[in-house]
Amino acid sequence: KYHIPHIPIILFAGRIESNKGLKYALQAFRIVLKTCPDCRFIIAGNGEFDVHLKECEDIWAYIIWTGLISKKKLYDLYSIADIGVIPSFNEQCSYVAIEMMMHGIPLIASNSTGLNEMVEDKVTGLHIPIMEYYDRVEIDTNLLAEKMLYLLEHPTEAKRLGKNARKRYEERYSSEVFRKNILNFYHSLYE
Repeated sequence: KYHIPHIPIILFAGRIESNKGLKYALQAFRIVLKTCPDCRFIIAGNGEFDVHLKECEDIWAYIIWTGLISKKKLYDLYSIADIGVIPSFNEQCSYVAIEMMMHGIPLIASNSTGLNEMVEDKVTGLHIPIMEYYDRVEIDTNLLAEKMLYLLEHPTEAKRLGKNARKRYEERYSSEVFRKNILNFYHSLYE
């Protein structure tokens, strides 16, 4: 539909800003390309393009920047993604993680507070640790690349994580579960 060939797709979705960790995902993707030169990295979102374009000057042909797109087009991208990457330094409750789990995408997510609770390591995805220093926060790009390659090279494991992610969505984040929880909350206030 979007003229993207049937090749491995790694997807980042969300605001493009420094606290989302995209810089580290791009550096890791550069490493991935050495082993898997036929894969592509799709970045769906709007924000600080100039800062992040510098990270991929010599690999532009392997990266697709969509900018801000409609929900339907984003869902189309979710349906073709092999891996979802969420390397954020802080998240409370990631809507992108919920959408990716809804689509059964195996995730690689940072262990920031919200994501650590949403994505269970080795069950619904893989965690990437955040390294905190007194003056900065970083992600180990070599380790992130290893996790990307692991999922690309182990499709059965990636599929298992994706199925578990979908199950987690149905059990905790679906609109029906949300509706029941909100109603229970309001009833508790009334009583």
